[in-house]
Amino acid sequence: MKLFLIIVVLSTSIFAKSYKQFASEFKYETNYKIALEKAKIEKKDIMFVMTANFCPWCSKFIKRVLSKKEINKNIHKKFIPLILNREEHKFPKKYNTPFIPVVYIVDYKTNEIKNKIVGYSNRFKFIRLVNE
Repeated sequence: MKLFLIIVVLSTSIFAKSYKQFASEFKYETNYKIALEKAKIEKKDIMFVMTANFCPWCSKFIKRVLSKKEINKNIHKKFIPLILNREEHKFPKKYNTPFIPVVYIVDYKTNEIKNKIVGYSNRFKFIRLVNE
């Protein structure tokens, strides 16, 4: 039991660090209010990725999808990218979900959810959305 707890703690801290490094390296916002302000100025919707420390699928989504150069280029062309860890950040209650990872496309004018893509298994739907 102790070994399991140690592994969970280690994987949690490693993921928390890697999502922050990802945000910095790939130029994602990590503050909802700032992302919303930028979206209004640039007239782009927000692409909001919700993750959690304990979620291995979140880590896979970041590493295998969001970290791809061509996908990242298209994301920045179309959206203001935002990534938040639901365990570490405050965000509007309407985005609270038991399912992660989840990607919300948020209308920059109305601040309403236009699209919601849940789970790593729906990554191809996400990729099609970004590449349209």
